Amino acid sequence: MADYESAGYMGSGVEMLELHDGKGVVTWEEFQLSGMPEIIGSIHLGQVLLAVSECGILDRIRTGRNSVKAGLLEGLNSRIAENLLRYLEVRGVLSQWEEEYRLTRKGELLTGEIPMARLGFYLEAYGPVTGKVGDLLTGRATYGVDVKRAGGPLSKHCATVFARYYTPIVLEAMRGRGATRALDLGCGGGQLLVDACLNDPGFSGVGIDLAPEAVAAAQDLARRNGVADRLSFFVADAFAPHTWPDACHEAETLFAIGMLHEHFRDGEQAVVDVLNTYADVSGRKMLLVGEPEPRYDDRENDSDFFLVHVLTDQGIPQDRHSWLRVFEQTRLECRRILTPAVAGPRMCFYDLAPAAED
Repeated sequence: MADYESAGYMGSGVEMLELHDGKGVVTWEEFQLSGMPEIIGSIHLGQVLLAVSECGILDRIRTGRNSVKAGLLEGLNSRIAENLLRYLEVRGVLSQWEEEYRLTRKGELLTGEIPMARLGFYLEAYGPVTGKVGDLLTGRATYGVDVKRAGGPLSKHCATVFARYYTPIVLEAMRGRGATRALDLGCGGGQLLVDACLNDPGFSGVGIDLAPEAVAAAQDLARRNGVADRLSFFVADAFAPHTWPDACHEAETLFAIGMLHEHFRDGEQAVVDVLNTYADVSGRKMLLVGEPEPRYDDRENDSDFFLVHVLTDQGIPQDRHSWLRVFEQTRLECRRILTPAVAGPRMCFYDLAPAAED
């Protein structure tokens, strides 16, 4: 039995006993020091932030419909919604004054475009995978058969980060290369090609992706930005050039962004073979390969990035030295490497061209 110490208090005719369990105190202190309370809180806060964003609460708060009377909770379960707002107050995301809710400074930062895209990348796109770690580990489930990442959210959230940090680098890489029409392999939601069109009225392109939902999103994005007449998107296999629609073979520049590293699961030669396939596609003025360059530390979610690649049976992203070694084994030569100097997820862009014949 526990060794209890008690203190009794009398008030309003009711006796209250506070029982002091020395062993229990130590165990609870250890739980607090373990960091587990913060982990639990982060999990739940992330889930709630996604939910209030998806259901429109955040947009309503930002646009002035920030009280119940103004329609903040319209169409929602009011009992749950009101208590979620209270939860977000407790977590310092919202403040309330005279029945109106506003984002705190912390709340503004947490729900900014890039933080929410990064959260969505891991919880929405890869949540179906990380929620099945046990099944994947024991073999009760197989990625690609029983468990799949969510392609729509993946394209959406990657496009948000890409547009902010990488599109300017891609445009810089193309500058001076004399190429005005590009083929984007694994185009996702089409953000790169749309941004290129918006920056250059003479630019046109085509994108292919295996995910029909991504292609549909790309087509919609092009329409909404008024560049659908210069862009076309198709459901196709980026690794099988012989199956590409004819429009793909009209491109002068080929983009392969964040897609080749998955072949490292089959060894370097598998990556070499894919690159040689692209080198053999005639008429290319430039092949731009963009790949993550994680350092596998615990900064900037690199450990989380590593985890989702392990669980999805993708090849593990490599650093620039590994890529240069691979390029040397191909019929391509690397002319330069472009990378963001400070901000954004770590990424390298390799400007490649067919190697000069001896």
